[in-house]
Amino acid sequence: MPPKESGQRVSLDGLSLVALRIGIVGVVGYGLLLVWSRLSFILLPFFIAVLLSALLTPVATFLHARLRVPRVPAAILTVLLTIGLIGGLLTLVTPDIVKQAEDLVSQVEDGVQQLPDVLHDLGLKDSDIQRFTEQATKKAEDSLGDIGGQLSTGVITAAQGVMSVAASIFLSLMMLIYLLVDGTGFWRGVLRFAPAERRRSWHEGGQRAWTAVQQYTRSQVTVAVIDGVGVGLGLTILDIPLAVPLGVLTFVLAFIPYVGAIVAGLASMLVALSTNGVEGALGALVVALIVQQVEGNILYPLLIGRSVRLHPITVLLGVGAGSALLGITGAFLATPVIAAVSAGAGWLEEDEALAGPTPEEIAPPEDDPLGSPSDAVDPDERKEPPV
Repeated sequence: MPPKESGQRVSLDGLSLVALRIGIVGVVGYGLLLVWSRLSFILLPFFIAVLLSALLTPVATFLHARLRVPRVPAAILTVLLTIGLIGGLLTLVTPDIVKQAEDLVSQVEDGVQQLPDVLHDLGLKDSDIQRFTEQATKKAEDSLGDIGGQLSTGVITAAQGVMSVAASIFLSLMMLIYLLVDGTGFWRGVLRFAPAERRRSWHEGGQRAWTAVQQYTRSQVTVAVIDGVGVGLGLTILDIPLAVPLGVLTFVLAFIPYVGAIVAGLASMLVALSTNGVEGALGALVVALIVQQVEGNILYPLLIGRSVRLHPITVLLGVGAGSALLGITGAFLATPVIAAVSAGAGWLEEDEALAGPTPEEIAPPEDDPLGSPSDAVDPDERKEPPV
């Protein structure tokens, strides 16, 4: 057979194998979505407990190792201290937020109504653009009006189901206590489902994934607090109303990378536009930009570092896919899941000895950005990786 046809046959075989793998991954993913749809009432509290465990493990460890508190009381005390801290903050902030929630929606709606005039003043006089703006404004007004009515009547709270939310919180807290007490034992039980010869690799992958989740969770909480406080103080200095609710909104939305910051900044600008005019909107924009620059250039590199760094496109795709599949829950869980998988995936199975350039040849180490020909490895001289 001619070499050309042989190359085509091998290429087709390779593509077929890739397609088969993608199909298997798709089927498994679809199955996981079905499982989530049936068991979300237990899986969501579990994931929340895992994230809280990643955040609070140092506290429980300090109480147990340094203060000699027994492991179970240390876990319970950690949870109680967390509940007390959150409850105290909510007691201070919630009354003002509840009083001003409807005003916040009303101010955002007023800001949306002023957008066509602002765009007209900026020189956008094309009829198609104006028509599109009016349609978008009408839709936003309808949505915000519905939200405002629900907030004022309490329909949202009733619709969520107080008992369901309370049960989910209770399950999360109980799982959190057990994870703080003996999370290692739980992981040991998970490893029993892996083949014996693969358990070491899975354990190393799990350790890397857990470290990534810990670093991400702690850093993201810190970043969210700084973002919320920064926006609240900036808007207060500019004398823009509803600074506290907007700061809290920024804190909550900061857990959805990139997208949350845009939504929070847009809400701040619309409120400032409706109350302080274009100058106020520009001031709110400056505040949002300063906070985001501090976050992106100082906080993230300092707190998260290289080990959990994800490309923005990867995060946006993950957040978009999670939002499309699971709504706000998927958008919230997408980034920590991607961080865990990206950190542990290289350890979940043995590396294959493949022909072609090595990773070091493709992407040289950072201390030698130009690479070195002497570092190249002959594919025939490579050894099989250790098991």
